[in-house]
Formats: sequence, structure tokens, C-alpha cells
Amino acid sequence: MNVEEFVRQMKEQHGESLKDMPLPEGVEDYLRDRIKLGDLETVIFMQKLAWVFGVQTGQAAAAQAQGQGVAMNTKRIEA
Repeated sequence: MNVEEFVRQMKEQHGESLKDMPLPEGVEDYLRDRIKLGDLETVIFMQKLAWVFGVQTGQAAAAQAQGQGVAMNTKRIEA
């Protein structure tokens, strides 16, 4: 699965639940400005940060679930 398909699939599966999730104040405006200025380096850096934070959160949740004897969903999502 390529990244375009992955993002489309994630939007279909999670778009509605994330629609009203607020970002920290100023993030949308900052991103809009970076995109208008063509600052792809900063946008990619922010995406990498989000990816790392997501991985860390997933690992912490898995470790906590294992410690509590909860079976984790083992379905793998590939980007």
C-alpha cells in the first residue's frame, strides 16, 4: 500500500472521529503559512514528530495492556 492509499484509508476510517479534535492554538495557521511559503522542510519535520509521538504512544499503550494482561489488536497497518 502506498502512502496516498494509506492516508485515504485512514481518512475514511478515522476522519469523522478526528474532525472535531482540536489542535493546539495556532497550529493550523502556522501550517497554512508554512505551506504558502513552500516550507516543505518544516511540514515534513512536523509530520515526523507526529509519527514518532504516535509510535511512542502506541508502544506505551501496548506495554500497559501487556502489564494488565489485555490482549492487543495485532492487525498491522503498513504505510
